[in-house]
Amino acid sequence: MLTKQRSTAKELAAKWVAQQQENGRTAGELHQTMFVYGDDVMQVDMNENKELHITDRTPQKVVVFRKPEPEPGHICRCCSMEYDHEKDALHCCAYID
Repeated sequence: MLTKQRSTAKELAAKWVAQQQENGRTAGELHQTMFVYGDDVMQVDMNENKELHITDRTPQKVVVFRKPEPEPGHICRCCSMEYDHEKDALHCCAYID
């Protein structure tokens, strides 16, 4: 399972690099870009032929801090309109069959 996860992580990183190159980013801009996939850390490196490749970086622990996703407000279940109060959301489409 761990081997499959690492290959998936490298595939995702390689696809991202290819997509960025298609969008016009240069190898110099992408050099030393780091990726985190689970507890795996990878980096884009450049060899002497100016070709990019992805190498594993094996730290002992990876800690990623992310901002929590905002809680959705009170939403009508029929039309998905958002309200300030739950009562208003319940009354929104209450009489529609």
